[in-house]
Amino acid sequence: MKPLLTLCLFLCIAVGARSQYKLDSVIRNTKTARHVRIPGTHLYIIPPAHYDIAKNFIGLHHKERGMINVYDLPGGNFYTNAASFSKEAFIEKGATVYNYQELKIDGYPAKFVAAQGAPTHITLGLVFGDTTFSTSVMAVYPTGNEAAGKEMLASLRTIWYDPQQKIDPFETANFTIDTSNTPFRFFKYAASLYIYTINGMDTKDDPDGPFVMVAQFPNDNTARPKEIAALMVGKFREYGLTAPETKAEINDRINNNEAYQLEIQGQLKDKPVTAYCCVVVKGDQAIVLQAISKKDATRDLQYFKQLAASIQVK
Repeated sequence: MKPLLTLCLFLCIAVGARSQYKLDSVIRNTKTARHVRIPGTHLYIIPPAHYDIAKNFIGLHHKERGMINVYDLPGGNFYTNAASFSKEAFIEKGATVYNYQELKIDGYPAKFVAAQGAPTHITLGLVFGDTTFSTSVMAVYPTGNEAAGKEMLASLRTIWYDPQQKIDPFETANFTIDTSNTPFRFFKYAASLYIYTINGMDTKDDPDGPFVMVAQFPNDNTARPKEIAALMVGKFREYGLTAPETKAEINDRINNNEAYQLEIQGQLKDKPVTAYCCVVVKGDQAIVLQAISKKDATRDLQYFKQLAASIQVK
């Protein structure tokens, strides 16, 4: 009987773990007075108690209990963007998966995962959308704080999405940038990323034209600008940049904030390109400007540096 009892106890523990992180297979909500819109997004949520709107990322934050990060991508496609969001993908990355579900949120297809990739915290990840938008919500709380996890899970169940909500793309911007002395103009805002192109032209109309991306990240006050730039070079590689060669790097200050600038030459789809990265750090905020030139690197680098020199961190 003892082996059978042990097996029953194991199964009860396993089922308990799954139910602890489970969402309903169908979630339907209506907006209430308790719902709060996450600035810069179309998403409304009832926050856990004592959570505040985050100041250096898009989402909610509690100093001890954790954070809920929202990435809203209007114009994105859930089916392609979330194609790699799977139990197998998380396991392949070395994470322990406690639960994985495919569900519906107000009629939108969705995927949910509860996983642990590091010993210090647990992540509750939710992605949903259709062919017109793709939104992800990543909730992170300290390992062992199950009360915080339950609060987050309850909050995720309250999500309500308004595709008609008007959005000011600079509502959550922690920076300003002056484009007046360059041909670059604001083109698009997507999931915390600000994209600038020549005259604000759609990149589809000139796929080889230069473009600039500005992103803002929380900084724990320990990462130096050069270290952050190294991570960004890794992103360039993910986007297909090969054989990168550093041509210039500068440690300096921009508008009295610590900064680092990096110029790289490489290949992108077998064509020579010049990549530029500038990181400006102020307190717990990091502003990252990345740019690509495929034609006239000498001219474009001049403009890239002018834009970088104008960065003001709020």
